[in-house]
Amino acid sequence: MRPEILAPVGNREALEAAIAAGCDAVYFGLPVFGARAYAKNFSLEETEEIIKKCHLLNIKVYITMNTVIFEDEMEEAYALAKRLHEMDVDALIIQDLGLLHLLHHRLPDLVLHASTQLSVSKPNMIEKLKQLGVQRVVLARECTMDEIRACVETGMEIEVFIHGAICICYSGQCYFSSVRYDRSGNRGMCAQPCRMPYTLYQDNALVGKELYYLSPKDLSLIDQVKELEEMGVVSLKIEGRMKSAAYVYESVMQTKSVLDNKFRSKQDIEDLMVTFNRGYTKGHAYKMSGYDLMNPQSCNHQGINIGKVIGKRNGRLVLQLKHELNQNDGIRIGKDLGCHVNYLYDKKGKLTSHIPAGSVCEIKGPKQAKVGDTILKTTSVLVNEKVEKRIKETNRQIQLNASIVCDGVGSPLICKIYDQNIKVEVISKDVASQAQNRALDEVTIKKQFNKTKDSFASFASINVDIPSNIFFTISSINELRRNALEMFKSKKLKKRPIKEIDYVYKPPVSKTDRNIYEVMTPDKKMDTKDLWVCEMDQSKGNITSLKGDVLPHLGKTQIIDGMNVTNSWAIAALLEMGYQQVVLSDENKLENISNIMNSFKERYGFDAPVLVCIYQHRRLMTMNHCVINTALKDGKRKNCSLCHQHEFKLKGKDKKSVICLGDRDCHLRLYDEILSDDIAQIASLKTMGIKNFKAVFLNESLREIQSVINRIQSLKA
Repeated sequence: MRPEILAPVGNREALEAAIAAGCDAVYFGLPVFGARAYAKNFSLEETEEIIKKCHLLNIKVYITMNTVIFEDEMEEAYALAKRLHEMDVDALIIQDLGLLHLLHHRLPDLVLHASTQLSVSKPNMIEKLKQLGVQRVVLARECTMDEIRACVETGMEIEVFIHGAICICYSGQCYFSSVRYDRSGNRGMCAQPCRMPYTLYQDNALVGKELYYLSPKDLSLIDQVKELEEMGVVSLKIEGRMKSAAYVYESVMQTKSVLDNKFRSKQDIEDLMVTFNRGYTKGHAYKMSGYDLMNPQSCNHQGINIGKVIGKRNGRLVLQLKHELNQNDGIRIGKDLGCHVNYLYDKKGKLTSHIPAGSVCEIKGPKQAKVGDTILKTTSVLVNEKVEKRIKETNRQIQLNASIVCDGVGSPLICKIYDQNIKVEVISKDVASQAQNRALDEVTIKKQFNKTKDSFASFASINVDIPSNIFFTISSINELRRNALEMFKSKKLKKRPIKEIDYVYKPPVSKTDRNIYEVMTPDKKMDTKDLWVCEMDQSKGNITSLKGDVLPHLGKTQIIDGMNVTNSWAIAALLEMGYQQVVLSDENKLENISNIMNSFKERYGFDAPVLVCIYQHRRLMTMNHCVINTALKDGKRKNCSLCHQHEFKLKGKDKKSVICLGDRDCHLRLYDEILSDDIAQIASLKTMGIKNFKAVFLNESLREIQSVINRIQSLKA
């Protein structure tokens, strides 16, 4: 079956573009609980109207509720999800395990999709999510084609990103913005530190000039969607809820074209590139790495290269073009300069609106521009006008069938309209009279029934069975058509009553009672009655490990550390899935931890089996990419281990540094250089019912590690 094309719609213009281009489904967020807090999100009233509009056209609507949710927000989140369910939303895209758990138990008919923020890349993770009623998983963008195929074979619906921006950090595992700017990516407020320039230091010596070391190219798998279709992927997702209508139209239209076995022309590709791109990569799906994955030179929209500055004349820039340029196009000059081409001159200095490829022209541009600077076209007036014209001219309709019959004089016209799922019958108010001059015929009825230009539907077939001697007025036939379509519309949009049940779940009491002491180097082990975790051996699994004593994802383990647990319902969800202990997210403040513990005990009758990290350099990122290997070797990450032979740091323009250290499978971690020592909070945490704690040791000596453990044990006792 052909996969759906899932389009991002961050505003009304993008919605109309997606519909006109032929999308099968759209997704967007509301002002709360969505991971794009700065998008022009739709209100509830607008959402209800959009759902009706899309459902009439057989377009599905998915709403993102993909942020983590704090304890005191869960009631509001549940009420919003219920309201959307009442509106007949097709699915909610959710990150928070607690919200998934609660909705599964209380609104069993609501369709739940697991967000890419859950970092799912393995079949066993999917099997766990099935226990929470999840019907579709949006895979991590780090998945290879083999991993995608394995996930499809679980029987779960699989959704895959095929075009748009990618984060270099595993989604849901980035805390950089939260720690440094108090703007949590898991709360939809990312400040995008990955798109900022850094310098690279080895053992405090500069080894890499200022570059965008953390900024990946944009993903584009449009030409590979047939392979994903053959695998059984059910949904092809396009990123871009903050992108233009032209971007949405071109990406949807070109994806549809490839699925329909049509060839993308050079012009098609350029039209899409000019709407937005940072350079393209086939990403982790095709095991891209190093500079095949990253764009260290720029984090900005690259558009298309159209020429260079070859001189200056009379206060204007002289350009040699290898691509056409039009008045009102947007361009970037060199690295940082840019302008709209408000005035365009040919080589003789005559004003014009168009310069063909291969020509010389002049423009009024920034005085700082230099001879030799590259010219990039970053907006195309022709592409924008083309898209606007197609949206205006496109009237998307669904195809229906009609049957019109009449038994004879004195009988009404009976009209049946139907598709595969719905059938309605309407009877004309008038009855047939004896034809005096021209009798009503099949041609006339079909002509009037095909006048649906402004309707949501048109007719694929119209069967007419009437005698040859009857007469109806044209107005009667038109009224019959209108009434039939209106009845069909009402039936199609009729909402089913939702099923809501009481929450009665009681989680099992945990049998595990361990601390976690996490050490990032393998030579610093020691005996302890508590759990000792070393990142370089198998006791602590990494982001893709299948099993381990502690895992940061939904694998085979007893202790979960890394699932952004910020509410008591999420703890219950993990206990429901068979886990024994849960490390609370560092996104929690002390007040929310207290709310979590109180709510859990009040609801379930025992203390939540959680751990709180009270000593660490905060982990900022986990990525399937190595800055160090890419900058200093070949980007292939083979036989390297540089990060364990030297100390590497990235320093930003704010002079703050992050520490770089890889795990045993070359997933590079970034850590805050500032130590967070909250051991003094143990006494307060104990009063909340918390018995276990976590400490992370990054570069401490064995003596320093033992000293910290002694402090923890003395306060814990």
